[in-house]
Amino acid sequence: MQLTFKEHFIISFSGGIGSAASALLALEHDLDFECVFADTLIEDEDLHRFNADIERVIGKPIIRLSAEMNPWEIFRKVKYIGNTRTAHCSQKLKTDVVRTYMAENHPSSILVLGMGRDEQERIDRAKKLWSPIEVDSFLSAYGYSSHCMRTEIIEKYGVRLPRLYDMGFPHNNCGGFCVRAGQSQFATLLATLLARFPDRYQWHVEQEEITYREIGPTARPFLRKNIDGVTNYLRLSEFRELAQSGKITVEDFEFGGCACFVDEVEPNA
Repeated sequence: MQLTFKEHFIISFSGGIGSAASALLALEHDLDFECVFADTLIEDEDLHRFNADIERVIGKPIIRLSAEMNPWEIFRKVKYIGNTRTAHCSQKLKTDVVRTYMAENHPSSILVLGMGRDEQERIDRAKKLWSPIEVDSFLSAYGYSSHCMRTEIIEKYGVRLPRLYDMGFPHNNCGGFCVRAGQSQFATLLATLLARFPDRYQWHVEQEEITYREIGPTARPFLRKNIDGVTNYLRLSEFRELAQSGKITVEDFEFGGCACFVDEVEPNA
């Protein structure tokens, strides 16, 4: 499909395959674009290496945006730990900072998200959320799924993919952490990152405990597990203990999908 866009595009650069592929497509088709990166302050270190590699290829800087808070600080501020339904971290650290940047600098530009043709449902949700800002997908327009671009990025541009993909993570956001994640993602975080980066999981354990103390008795963990027909809410320390002792069997493919930029935050319940 040949695109003849003449508009200015803002590519939301997450540090993952889809957004990187979007930037490369914009470069190849000589589109007027810039990339913005919403930093959550808990990104894997290799994400910044990947961003720098893409910057060199596209010949322009990726503009860093940040609320200068991490997800746990957001949860403490709003007195609510995010979960699969309500993730204030996504709203405050990503959606809001990009909205503000566009309103102040490019109010008529089109926002580009790194979703492929296989993610039309997510694209449609994003269009509804961001209205009246127009949302588009270069991957969908050119007929790519996001992961179809892996080979092209590696072979054509010589860019090494972020290491979290090789570790088994489905995305390169938030250092593998996400309150919307399924138990398999946290099992991966536990098994893989404890072996490579033993302090990372423990840091989240400590941040959860600090958040619990500050919020008080209304605080509730985001990890849930059905045990003997009963839904149990598990703190990260409890999940680690149960998983390592073999008392929890984590189902294969129980990954939660990243919903940043596509879901509105629900009221606290």
